Amino acid sequence: MATKDFEYRWTRQGAMALLGQTIGFFLDAYDLMFVTAMTPILAKVLLPPKLPAWLAYFITLYGYVFTLIARPLGSALFGNYADIIGRRNVLMITLLGAGVLSALTAAIPTYAQVGIMAYIIFSILRFIEGIFIGGEYAAGHPFVLEQVPIKWRGFAGGVDQSGFAFGVAMGGAVVTWFTLWLGPEKMLLYGWRYVFLTGLAPAIVGLIIRYTLPESPIFQEVKEQGKLERVPFFSLFNTKERVLTFLQVMLVMTGMFYCSWSMFNYFVGILTETGLPGATASFFYAIAGLVDAISLWFAGLMSDFIGRRLAIIVAGIGSAIMALPSFYILHLGASLRSSLLLWLGTFLVGWFTNWIWGVEPAYLAERFATVRRGSGVGFGYSSGIFLSTTLMPYWSILLYPVFHSMWPIAAIMLIIGGTLGAIGAAIGPETKGVSLRIARE
Repeated sequence: MATKDFEYRWTRQGAMALLGQTIGFFLDAYDLMFVTAMTPILAKVLLPPKLPAWLAYFITLYGYVFTLIARPLGSALFGNYADIIGRRNVLMITLLGAGVLSALTAAIPTYAQVGIMAYIIFSILRFIEGIFIGGEYAAGHPFVLEQVPIKWRGFAGGVDQSGFAFGVAMGGAVVTWFTLWLGPEKMLLYGWRYVFLTGLAPAIVGLIIRYTLPESPIFQEVKEQGKLERVPFFSLFNTKERVLTFLQVMLVMTGMFYCSWSMFNYFVGILTETGLPGATASFFYAIAGLVDAISLWFAGLMSDFIGRRLAIIVAGIGSAIMALPSFYILHLGASLRSSLLLWLGTFLVGWFTNWIWGVEPAYLAERFATVRRGSGVGFGYSSGIFLSTTLMPYWSILLYPVFHSMWPIAAIMLIIGGTLGAIGAAIGPETKGVSLRIARE
């Protein structure tokens, strides 16, 4: 089929590519959310029992931070290869690696068995898995968005990104189910291992789908024309204009990461510190993930009508304004055991912490030329981690003694994120309608 057909109408190949990437991104969140949904459990499994509960909570979060620290490395490595050997080939490697590492986490020893080495082993596995996950979206977003209609590229990106939200929802649901089935004591003893082992299932499904798909036609076209670069990653920084593009993208992504992790880092902790059972906290975490998915579709679709730039600005400002009321209502609902407030807070947090991400896949794909799109999307995406996610647990440890509660910390992070995202988009160009067939700018 001619490359241009993908730009103007939906095809079976484009739809299946979107499904495969949504499942791949599902695995990213599904495994990662096990850590945040089971943080109170893992804190007891991996760390000394004498640590204060709140301190152990944030130290455990550093375990998944190692996953995030590795993402820029993975996105640089696999994104570069996605621009050389193709998006599909890289995606087969990254999804398999992520699935295997998730399953291996189920076999790590506990603190009671090997002391602090348990936490070290856990962190090492998280780091290696992060390398594969970094490559997953570096190759995955371009693979999908190079095969969907220009008119609906924003919506397709929102659906693509919602794989992460559905992973959050399913991760929370799985933790809830295992906790209710086994009970808190057995979850602490061995149930958490079963949870991590389930990470193999979405990896297998995603691999089967991707195996049946051909390469992105736009990448294939550029390859056949002999326009590929030798080291695409380095070309992101070989002119002043490209460096400025990268820095602007980094600012937007830094804001987005502050927004999303304001929920992922603190949601379960906000509920459990009020005395709510872990199963209840995981259940509402799953509901927040479903709300997140809907918000991503909405924001992506919104960007197809008002443009990527304005959509990010609207989402960022909206998130900053709603940060304090959203997290306070969630906290109040848990404290008062008010179902109405708890459901309302869950909806508000699920929506306003993540809807800005619905614009991200299309926006990043449109900011980089075909020959370096994998490198640009992957490393541009991951660059937001440098000044956000890796620092948040550290800042939380400093701020918790001031507020003695997690909800104000989460609100502060969301205000920072929404503001940075809006500013970053405001100083950048509009990209809606850009052809992804541009081999070189």
